[in-house]
Amino acid sequence: MTADREITNPKAVAWDRLGSAYWNLNYNGGPNPSACVQYLDGVAAGERVLLVGASTVALARAVLDAGAELVVADFSAVMLAELEYLLPGQAEFVRVDVTRADPRFDDAFDLVLADRLVNRFVLAEMRGALRTLSGAVRPGGKLRLSYRLGLYERDVPVLAEAARRGETSAVFDEAQFDVDYSGAAEWLATVLPPHGDIPMDMLVDFYVARGREHRIRTGELDELAAQVISDSTRYEIAHLPVLGHSGDFLFQLTRRT
Repeated sequence: MTADREITNPKAVAWDRLGSAYWNLNYNGGPNPSACVQYLDGVAAGERVLLVGASTVALARAVLDAGAELVVADFSAVMLAELEYLLPGQAEFVRVDVTRADPRFDDAFDLVLADRLVNRFVLAEMRGALRTLSGAVRPGGKLRLSYRLGLYERDVPVLAEAARRGETSAVFDEAQFDVDYSGAAEWLATVLPPHGDIPMDMLVDFYVARGREHRIRTGELDELAAQVISDSTRYEIAHLPVLGHSGDFLFQLTRRT
């Protein structure tokens, strides 16, 4: 595993704590088989694919099955090590925070993928990630980022309980459209739905450590892309419903030659 400069993003701690429980304890938060096929549409053997997010095991395997050259990036050393254990010698594993610029990735990939990565960030982090990941796409290549539009289903009972307790402002910034489960740490276990067999105390710790996250509104990703992509770069954007995942969309940026 290749190490980046020091990782300072506190969200990495959440994923270090959860590790392979994300896929080993009867829970799979990644894309289903139909979505994996959709994400990899048009990929040819030998092309270079950057997958951001070591938790998406099924997607990593699908890239390898397509005969592509796989590079997995994540800011969690534990998640990378767990995936490398499953796929020894089959991919390159890079510990990096993609919300920060990284010249190693510039124009280096035919396809850049991430499954709901942007939903883990606040707007400033999202902006940085879009800058890094769009810059990693070669002319003629594609960036495909799935995202959840609006609130997650799990947000609804959390916000309802916060309102009942008079604590809405501790977990939801309506103006920014951000949620922060750390404000619900004392009672989150009473409303958080089960995630397979992941112990509830581990699950609460995971969501609390993730901290503040932005919930995406219609048109926001297009606006951010316009802010961070160079005027000299020609591109097209499409938003496609993700197969089998209601409420999820695929932000597809195609870089023109």
